[in-house]
Amino acid sequence: MQRFPTTTDEFKERFPNEETSLQFLFAKRWPKGFECSYCNWLNPEQLPAKTIICGHCGHPTSVTSNTIMHGTKKPLSEWLLCIWWFAVSEEGHSAKDLQRLLKLSSYQTAWTWLQKLRMAMASSDNKQCRDTVEIATASIFLGGEEKNNANIIAASEIIQPAGITGRIKMKTITEIIPELIQNFLNTHILQGSSLILPELDAFSTVSRNNFITINSAIVDRSEQVIKSFEIWLNKIHRGGVVAKHLQLYLDEFCFRSNAAMLHDTEAVFELLLNGVIHNKSMSYKSLTSKER
Repeated sequence: MQRFPTTTDEFKERFPNEETSLQFLFAKRWPKGFECSYCNWLNPEQLPAKTIICGHCGHPTSVTSNTIMHGTKKPLSEWLLCIWWFAVSEEGHSAKDLQRLLKLSSYQTAWTWLQKLRMAMASSDNKQCRDTVEIATASIFLGGEEKNNANIIAASEIIQPAGITGRIKMKTITEIIPELIQNFLNTHILQGSSLILPELDAFSTVSRNNFITINSAIVDRSEQVIKSFEIWLNKIHRGGVVAKHLQLYLDEFCFRSNAAMLHDTEAVFELLLNGVIHNKSMSYKSLTSKER
């Protein structure tokens, strides 16, 4: 069995060309054989190819169709390198780092790729927090000349009996109000879990139907998670993140924290790759639109 690459040179040795990268991605996307996305025809005998014509309906399918890489003109080997490099990094990277790694002429391309990978992180890291979960809210400063704050709600599992922090989830919210708090809890916390809530008015009407709630004046675990995120954001991105993109960086931070519970870096890479394969692409224009 090949050892999982731990350096850039080792990764390039394992995936030295497009053919090797294509075979790898083909097998990951269709482990039981090629399946047409249009008619669902299964052909386990199909050999790896960048574009396949379905033998049943004639519909063409690319190995990158309906993935984060859809429509790419860049080599698959560069995409794989980027996914590996971003997944195994302990703290993360900026778009300038990726631009240097792949020698990209366009900063816009590097930024778009990393935003797409952050979306893949969000979708692949989809397990809810459970059992005993602490909740907190806080406002962080994003930098810039004008006041640029963002409200964040965070959830942190408490793994008993050790009392250590398990999975975390965070989300930006426009206001700290009961409705938005409830939406966050329903999405990210498993029903029946015990919640440790701060003694704030906004939490007083949280529904008791789905959770066991324990109000507490001491809620410092999730507050510390938010503070750690703010430190990380300023260290890696130096105040270069605007509010409309903040959720993607929260998703990355949570992914990296939660992925630390996986058994090795190969499992982290596989988790992110799964998100890449099962998410549709977005354009630079879509990523920078005002609606996001």
